[in-house]
Amino acid sequence: MSRKPGPQVQPPGRGVRRLWLLPDPGEDEPFIDVRRDGHGTLNVWVARDEQHDHFCFAVTARHIAAAERSALRRWAVFATLFGELAVFHPDAAPARPPGECQRLIDTILGGTDSEVERYLTMMNKRFLGGLRDSLALLCEADLTRSRDREAFEKRLWFGVESLIINDAERARRARETERGAAARATAVRQAFEPYNDALLMAECDDVVRRAIDLLGSNPVISEFEVGAPAHHDRYLTFGSGGEIMLRDGAVTAVLFHVQPTEAAPRGFTGLSTLIPGLSRDASRSQVEEALGEPVVGRTGPNATYLVGGGFVKVFYDAWAEKDAPGHLKLIQMTAQDTYARTDPADERCPGCAGMLIRTTSASDGVDVDATITALRDGVAVGRLRQAHNWVALDDMLRLHDSGLMEHVVAQLGCTICHRHIFFALHRDADPTFEYVSLNDTYRRTPEQVPPVERWGDAARISREAQRPERIATDGSTWVLFARGKHLFMNARCWYSAVEGSRLIRLKAAEVLRYEREGEAYLSRLQQAINRTWTSDDDPWRSCDLTRSGMSDEEAIEASLAAEQDQQV
Repeated sequence: MSRKPGPQVQPPGRGVRRLWLLPDPGEDEPFIDVRRDGHGTLNVWVARDEQHDHFCFAVTARHIAAAERSALRRWAVFATLFGELAVFHPDAAPARPPGECQRLIDTILGGTDSEVERYLTMMNKRFLGGLRDSLALLCEADLTRSRDREAFEKRLWFGVESLIINDAERARRARETERGAAARATAVRQAFEPYNDALLMAECDDVVRRAIDLLGSNPVISEFEVGAPAHHDRYLTFGSGGEIMLRDGAVTAVLFHVQPTEAAPRGFTGLSTLIPGLSRDASRSQVEEALGEPVVGRTGPNATYLVGGGFVKVFYDAWAEKDAPGHLKLIQMTAQDTYARTDPADERCPGCAGMLIRTTSASDGVDVDATITALRDGVAVGRLRQAHNWVALDDMLRLHDSGLMEHVVAQLGCTICHRHIFFALHRDADPTFEYVSLNDTYRRTPEQVPPVERWGDAARISREAQRPERIATDGSTWVLFARGKHLFMNARCWYSAVEGSRLIRLKAAEVLRYEREGEAYLSRLQQAINRTWTSDDDPWRSCDLTRSGMSDEEAIEASLAAEQDQQV
């Protein structure tokens, strides 16, 4: 709306009360003239071509009561949008009578029109997909497209706030927001402080005893030996849903199990006290509102927050939209950021915990044969994946017995908690078994494995000779394998930041084209596979030979073996 020149606004008649809807009354601001019978008229001026078109709309006593309660918000936007609709909707041109404009606007307010939504989307991206919800909210109707009325009202307010709030009011509200955020941060810091003080302290320390008292009494105590060399883990699990984890006598983490556990069938009962205003079905947005902005630069479904002198990590049970409720799983507090480390909460992962088998003769001794069997079984059922640039599990004992390698190391990754296992047999030391993070794997380089003829038996040498051979590659997007007369290609695929591959067996016609056209044909074939990789009707998906936990060579061998079994 323009203010120069302003419209000539007549004073209200006898017995009429004028209700201005914006902070600065006068000139072209919208207002309602309220009559003695409780009904009134909404007056809106719309500036166009250096003139002001005047529109009048009848409003009821219910509308006026709503305007009285929220003059700077709902009804100010209501009036502004009325004027926008009257001018820009093709069927509500200013030349039409106000009554006909009223009918058209009523239709638009019912959410049956899309022209205005397209206009406001073009003029202000914040209205994208939301005009019908906006108008329904303004008319106090039930929202049909917004799952969260409060969240949507905030989005609506953000989109139109600049239309109806002056700079002084905006600054005042910003100060209120900052004070509220500071107050929430202080409350959260104070709630976590007793647990933060207990981190890295011994169980007998007073600050740890105070934390134990806050979580309850008579905890269930569990003790484990983890890894080799062994660490002694001790867990204090409370019926309140809290848990204190100690390693080698010092507190490493405090956990709050939001979702039910065996010890706490209702989950952590003190969540709203720990994080004021937060419930167990809170969404990611509500967690961020309570804890502030998470540490930036992280990817994944979980989020880490700096609270006091410690780190609070919030775990969710699945990827979910920010406003989707009910996915909050676990809250973990540690003294150090676990981004480049393993999380204490993963120590009892059902996928990889318990893979180390100890001998009965000594608490820290390792039963190598049994541990290799357990790891192999984990790979077979898909809980673990082998890293094929390290030693294969089946080769560890032969290589160790040969004495050709200083360290015979197998690396495996857990498909559930995403930790990595390094199991090593050393020439002059006891076996080691470690759980490490992905960052740690990048810092380690595998030792070169000697030729199989120097350490393998006849059967192993024969298998190596029959393994698929890499015969060609372009260095980045495809690799060609040969096994006898059969050809197989691994085609690298990617979409945005997501990567994968397809391992396919070339059909007779594709082999002929490769023989005629050479590597250029394989590059075109890889491009064709990549184009449909993420499509629901990807024709190459059914041809993919990739097997979980297997290298390309192993997957090719498994495919040929299965084919032979079917022929028999």
